[in-house]
Amino acid sequence: MSTLSITLSNSITSEAFPKSDPTPALDLLFSRGKQSSMSSTSILDYWIKKLIQHQPGEVPITTLLAKADPKLFNCPYYLCCELVKYTAGMNDVYVRRLSDIDLITSQSEHYRKLLCEIFEGAVIRHISTWPSLFILGFENHPNISTINADNAELRPMSDVLPEGPQAKFWISKMNETQMVFHQSNENIASKDTAQRPNGVWLWGEGSRLELPNSPLVVSGQSPELLTLARAANATVTSYEYIFTTKPTPPEALIEIQISEDPKSLIQANLIASKALSLLRTGQYSELNIQTMKNSVIQNTKCTKYSLHKFWKKTTSALDWLTNNNE
Repeated sequence: MSTLSITLSNSITSEAFPKSDPTPALDLLFSRGKQSSMSSTSILDYWIKKLIQHQPGEVPITTLLAKADPKLFNCPYYLCCELVKYTAGMNDVYVRRLSDIDLITSQSEHYRKLLCEIFEGAVIRHISTWPSLFILGFENHPNISTINADNAELRPMSDVLPEGPQAKFWISKMNETQMVFHQSNENIASKDTAQRPNGVWLWGEGSRLELPNSPLVVSGQSPELLTLARAANATVTSYEYIFTTKPTPPEALIEIQISEDPKSLIQANLIASKALSLLRTGQYSELNIQTMKNSVIQNTKCTKYSLHKFWKKTTSALDWLTNNNE
């Protein structure tokens, strides 16, 4: 079986696009496909699963990223240390992932030095293609259970903090980092201090493993997917190559970023249309579309047979993507 997967990274609202925007290919996929939910995962989890699906077991993100760094690979244990922004709510504190990547990239060495002071004895590597992410390498097992930053975002802090035998220690390190970052930001005479991280999120604990290369062919835009794909030695290319190369890659993943710009939705529909053509001609036997709604991944699986279910009502992809009550 050959499978083409498309992930839709969208942060649009129902008011962003006029209802008249045509999305016939996306509409067809959403109306004919079989939909299911994956509540215990995230888009990042799904990407990792696709990249290491030929592995015998689960591979944490840190283990995958450490594979590409010889000094990190010499450490037995790893943790992700992601720069984040904490915000106070009415009854709790919330974590937000950073959006100003250019700012973080220009200040990565500054934050690395601060982290070296806080996590003394750890091997610290900045992931340049994923600017907000550092990997910490340790001699001893961290002994915690964590939730990744993608799943922790905008949830009450009290519900998502690390757990396990060493949880108190690592939470204290996160608190210490907040104080150090706060002092650092106070000492910066700049208007952009409000956009700077004021803490870190620890997640993705893993152990050293020998990993073979991934056979997946990937077309992506986000730093996260591109970083993971290159770390796994997957083939990173354009979606045009995936659609035109012969023979068709047996396993392919395309990421489409939908934004407030109407052109992004038109581009997504164009890619979906080309994917449908490959499905109809039998070059792919299965087409999957994933998107995140209400912190739950929704997967829509479509086969060539699915396209002949003409008794099903047409679903507007735009309505489906922006309806948070579904």
